[in-house]
Amino acid sequence: MANTFTLILAILTVESSYLQEIEQPAKTVPDTVQFWFAPDSQWRIKTFAIDHDIHVHRIGVADSTARLTTEFAQNNIKKTYGDVTASILVLELSDPKNETEVQRIFSEHKLTGKLESAKDGYYFYNPDSGEYHTKSKPE
Repeated sequence: MANTFTLILAILTVESSYLQEIEQPAKTVPDTVQFWFAPDSQWRIKTFAIDHDIHVHRIGVADSTARLTTEFAQNNIKKTYGDVTASILVLELSDPKNETEVQRIFSEHKLTGKLESAKDGYYFYNPDSGEYHTKSKPE
């Protein structure tokens, strides 16, 4: 499983703006909380739908003995966002660059949007294929 990539994806029932400090029921695009586990890195990603803001944090270490687990990520999402979580999906990918594989897996889970790559080496689920950029910094 060393070459497996895992996306733990929480689709939330809200859309929010970190900058404007607002949160409301999702009308068109939901916020997401995601964990991207690659063989050499782990990331936590939060998307804010209203202003297409994204917060990305590299977490864990490459050492396999100290890596976070899928169960940890799911439990973290449930603990922190349980009251606004619509669903949590665990998507296993052998190659995130393989568009056919990604679309097959997205289709199986009834996901629209796309898998975006970032120059830092992580991927994230983009629910509406919009332009997501870091626009705010968590305190």
